[in-house]
Amino acid sequence: MNIQIAQASDISELAELYQKTVLAIAPQCYSQAQTQMWASFSSNIISFRQLILQGTTFIATDETGILGFAGIAEDGHVTSAYVRCDRIRQGIGSTLMHTLLDYAKNHNIQRLYAEASEFSLGLFEKFGFHLYDTEIVDLEGVQFQRYLVERSLEKPNT
Repeated sequence: MNIQIAQASDISELAELYQKTVLAIAPQCYSQAQTQMWASFSSNIISFRQLILQGTTFIATDETGILGFAGIAEDGHVTSAYVRCDRIRQGIGSTLMHTLLDYAKNHNIQRLYAEASEFSLGLFEKFGFHLYDTEIVDLEGVQFQRYLVERSLEKPNT
């Protein structure tokens, strides 16, 4: 598996992975309306492009193509964590999370935080994030519960 930083030329393939993954896994815990609303985000190419390129998004690849991606902003916000639906629970999310943690340490980011879904919550908890609150988000009349998670990183020795 290779890790690289996302480029503008990756946007369409990442949007396709995002949409297919959401449509494949979301129905296990979310309503049809929630699933469709969540999946439709990738169709808004301006917003999706901003999600991928505004911070630093890492892409995991192998000979089959893009396996997943995870992003982080300079303030420690974990902006995304998605694994291709046919490769979930094969260590790709963990590899990407290790990459985000290394990035945070190298950039002296001392607090990471995210809004986790029902599916990503376990990954965040596995990596030492703790749940500090939940929130209800309304997207065009469709409500979602999100899990607010955070993790502090040790200050580097000076």
